[in-house]
Parts: sequence; C-alpha cells; structure tokens
Amino acid sequence: MQIHVEIDPTLTAPEINVRAPAADDQLTALIQALEELTTSTATLAVSQQGRTLQLPLTDIIFIEASGHDVRVHTRTEAFKTTTRLYELAEQLPATFLRVSKSAIVNTDAVYALTKSLTGNLIEFQHTHKQLYASRRYYQQLKTALMPKES
Repeated sequence: MQIHVEIDPTLTAPEINVRAPAADDQLTALIQALEELTTSTATLAVSQQGRTLQLPLTDIIFIEASGHDVRVHTRTEAFKTTTRLYELAEQLPATFLRVSKSAIVNTDAVYALTKSLTGNLIEFQHTHKQLYASRRYYQQLKTALMPKES
C-alpha cells in the first residue's frame, strides 16, 4: 500500500481519496476505520438557551425537522441547529441514515426496530425517546442495522 499526502491550502476540510485495483476485505476495513475516525472527532454546531456549542456526532441519536426548526436529539437533551435537514443528510457520515422526510437517525444508537400495522418504531439505547421510520426508508434502515458478516 502506498500513501501520498498533498497539502492544498484552498481546501476547507481534509479530503481522502482511496484508489484500489479491486474491492476486498482490506479496503472495506480501511474505509470503516476512516469513517470511525472522522465520526469520533466530528462535531455539529448547535444551540440551546442562547448558547452555541459543538456537539460530537457520536452523542447524537437522531435529528428531526418540524416546521422551520431542526432539532438535534441526544439521549437526554434536544438542541437547535441552523443547518437544514437535507444539508445534514449530505454532510453526515454513513452511520447517519434518512428514515423519513423529516428525520435522520444515527444507526449506531438504535436499540430496536419494530414493524407493526401502526408504523415502524425505532427505539434507542438508554433513553425513552422514540421515532418512526416511513415505509419508504424502512428496508434501507433494516439493511443498515443487520450485523456485518466477517
């Protein structure tokens, strides 16, 4: 494996390009390691009661839009963000998945997904908060929650 580093002062954030002759287990492991590294250090600007803070992405369990407000939920609190939901869907790492027109969920925080006649209920670890996934996004969410085979 060769590693090349190029410094470009015009970039606003680091950019990683991986070139490989074929997709294999080693490449998959490398991509997962890079995603975990960027997720653990990445933050999102949020506000609460007049304070603006940088919330680590790992603390977020889901994000939902209601009217003109976008709320970022952790296990115990809710914050506001000025970033629109569709922008967040494009910017967030692969562990964040759209589950309805108005919600994005952190799949790492999902405890259970229950399909019933009344809806597809998403439950989270160590909190009472719940969210519903729309039928349109259910299969993609179910696939993302399936355990990875080694």
